[in-house]
Amino acid sequence: MEVDSTELLAGRRALVTGAAGGIGAAVRVAFEAAGAAVVGVDVAPGEGVTECDVTDEAAVGRAFDAASGTGPVTDVVHAAGVASVAPILDLGLDDWEHVIRVNLTGSFVVAREAARRLGRGGSLTLLSSQAGLRGGARWSAYCASKFGVIGLMQCVAQELAPRGVRVNAVCPGAVASRMTDTLVADLAGMEGIAPAELHARYEAGAPIGRYAEPSEIAQACVYLASDMASYVAGSSLVVDGGELTA
Repeated sequence: MEVDSTELLAGRRALVTGAAGGIGAAVRVAFEAAGAAVVGVDVAPGEGVTECDVTDEAAVGRAFDAASGTGPVTDVVHAAGVASVAPILDLGLDDWEHVIRVNLTGSFVVAREAARRLGRGGSLTLLSSQAGLRGGARWSAYCASKFGVIGLMQCVAQELAPRGVRVNAVCPGAVASRMTDTLVADLAGMEGIAPAELHARYEAGAPIGRYAEPSEIAQACVYLASDMASYVAGSSLVVDGGELTA
């Protein structure tokens, strides 16, 4: 039986963070296509996306208030995040703290507000990463933050599941985006090779043989918010083209 995706999230109201670009923007589009009403927020606002620093408790509260303007929020996808790469010998404390604050503390602030607001039948999806399941050279700050997101998700999932709120994480591998391009360029410079060479290496590392499109990560988020995932809670859904199995 085919499922009409336009009805998967009909009647739902979603708040999406990091909605101005990359995965967050794709999530916003996918949720709207699935029938949900969506409020998108981002530290860099744009058309249809309002400003919100996810590390600012008051700003996150205002974002939830705005999303609840015509009805209660039923789903939250927290896609806001940053990344940096550096050898541990060169990683500055300011850079470390910035990545941890945005990725991990921001996830805590959003998850706590979601826990206060979501009712039975609601869902919270946090964006972690394949890097939250396996460490890698030069990725210490990012990996630490994303490992922490998975630990946070598992704790909150246990607390909210008895209330009928499902909490999960999505763990993408390499995704075609400007952020990925910047990171690849930085890493290539450290290795003294061309970015195209490193890009090809990352693609070859996934058995599927390419980067994910942001829309493919977004569809995983739609699934987790939908009734198709009604018994999925506390899970880390890996969307990495099989890289972790290689």
